[in-house]
Amino acid sequence: MKFPIILIVCILIAILAAGAAGDIIPNAVDGEKKVTVPARMRDLQEGLPDRNYYPINPPGGDDSETRLVLLGTTGGVTWYPAVDRASSSSALIVGDTIYIIDLGQGSTSRLSQAFNTQESDSGTSTFLENARALFFTHLHQDHIADYPSLLLIGPGTGLGTKTDPLTGNVTIVPFIVVGPADRGALEIDKSYYRARNGTIIYTDSANPSLVTPTPGTRQMTNLIWQAYAQTINDMTLDNAYRDFTKLVEIREIGGTYPGDIYFPAPDVDLGNGTTCAAMDPFEVYRDENVVVTATLVDHHQVYPAFAYRFDTREGSVVFSGDTGPDTRGNLEKLADGADILVHEVIDRAWIDERMGDPDQNTPAFALKTHLLTAHTPIDAVGSVASNCSVDTLVLNHIVPGNTPISHLLRAKDNFTGRLIIGQDMMEIPV
Repeated sequence: MKFPIILIVCILIAILAAGAAGDIIPNAVDGEKKVTVPARMRDLQEGLPDRNYYPINPPGGDDSETRLVLLGTTGGVTWYPAVDRASSSSALIVGDTIYIIDLGQGSTSRLSQAFNTQESDSGTSTFLENARALFFTHLHQDHIADYPSLLLIGPGTGLGTKTDPLTGNVTIVPFIVVGPADRGALEIDKSYYRARNGTIIYTDSANPSLVTPTPGTRQMTNLIWQAYAQTINDMTLDNAYRDFTKLVEIREIGGTYPGDIYFPAPDVDLGNGTTCAAMDPFEVYRDENVVVTATLVDHHQVYPAFAYRFDTREGSVVFSGDTGPDTRGNLEKLADGADILVHEVIDRAWIDERMGDPDQNTPAFALKTHLLTAHTPIDAVGSVASNCSVDTLVLNHIVPGNTPISHLLRAKDNFTGRLIIGQDMMEIPV
């Protein structure tokens, strides 16, 4: 049967219109079908096309002095099936200088992939000479798992040093690590772990004051060096490496050592599980490139959990860290008027599918409660961004890592700015 000419013309027009109206997005799958994104949303979906559209420029390699690079864009203490996202980590580049926010599993490989690009006659690299500081939002595995890799492998790639370009002399300029101090009290046992004969892990030390179930950033660092003492001693005694312990300077928020950061902690009730109270942002770091301020967020029951704001000459970027949507106004104060908000999200539909409706007073109920209260559902994050008065919302720490794009698009609910769905190795000018 032959089609009438007018029908064929109509079909061709419809095909051309569909091509103009949307793109098939690689790897964006909703169930069994690929998602088509309308042309009107292309500028909102910078995270969706092939990542090769977003090459990472080396520090100082383009006209934009300040750039955000997403190194790891999923979260959670797991690896998701058929997902190549690393866990939570970002880098802010100002000129030649790299500032790192969190180091979840897989992120140091992304760090090298992004910035270890300069050819070397010797076959070695010193790209981490450009790394100035690392900021931990909190001390969960999916934000710190690659920290040992940085401490162990970093000294072989310039961490904590500077080479004089004229003389070739190398001097130690310690890499700054900013993170929370010892919390001082265990979380409430909401999952009945002790009743199930679970083991509480304590640090081991001849100094009683250092025996704790909640070590902070400094003690965590020292214990990593102790755990890997054999290889570190071999590197220094036999392989001519510099003193690993002098390449890093720890500055704890709320710590008591010289150089630590004053934490104007509001009243919280850890014994009652209340870990976030209203407060004003406070400064944690400053140099010639950036001013970094922080505030408490609500990663119930984790305390303290911080969000960070980086102000540069070209603009400002805020990292929410892990948090529920209600931070008692803290995130809104910190992020007010920022150019970019990098915010975590969790898929409420995935929680319901995974957890069902568990009985109260069970470990499953405790886990579902945590997932719903300690993280921000996709359908709530748009309101958070609007209340923060930001121009651009970047989704990061996406849980689960294989969340369908159609679900993530709900982040546009109640948000009129630009939405970017984060992908590993994405670069965003500030």
